[in-house]
Amino acid sequence: MGPKVEMAMNPWEAHALNYQFPDDHLSAVDVKQTNAPRKSKWRAMEDPVFYPGLYSASGYDLIAILLRLMARPNPQLQLGAVDCSVALLLCDLEKPNEPIVYTTDAFCDLSGYSKSEVLGRNCRFLQSNPTDSGAEGDSKPAAPKPSSDSPSKRMRQAIDSKQEIQTTITNYRKNGESFKNCVSIIPLTLDDSGHQYAVGFCVEVA
Repeated sequence: MGPKVEMAMNPWEAHALNYQFPDDHLSAVDVKQTNAPRKSKWRAMEDPVFYPGLYSASGYDLIAILLRLMARPNPQLQLGAVDCSVALLLCDLEKPNEPIVYTTDAFCDLSGYSKSEVLGRNCRFLQSNPTDSGAEGDSKPAAPKPSSDSPSKRMRQAIDSKQEIQTTITNYRKNGESFKNCVSIIPLTLDDSGHQYAVGFCVEVA
């Protein structure tokens, strides 16, 4: 038998293994306390085979979001099977204008927008045709004011009352093409802090 060969680790692998979960975050793996000072809010991973840092560059862990969704008490919507291929948006309900803070590649494929064009915006921008602009330099027109029984109004009311809702609304891709978007919105907290988010699933329907 030849000499034992030590496996070298790529820098990005080493960086991923330094990923840590916050104390108040429910992770999919067991965690143990680090040797960091007591004021630290982070815990190190115990299982080095699982590399969440490779999939969490945004700061939001899609796996953890989906686990929270599936484990939520008293679900009002039956989502069926969900996985990392879903078109999903995460909005921070406690920030001004409730911006999108996370999105999946599948949503970008559906809408035609890149992540950098989506993050930080309110979801209602999808209700306006981006190709309907005035003269050069003019701003895009705002979405029309919703009627009292419009899908956007019902979504607003559901979010304000922390209720789950599923409805179909006309949205626009980046190229101006309209499509029917079946939207499922679920209010959610991602940890024990009580910070409120809304998760939106998007599915194009005929």
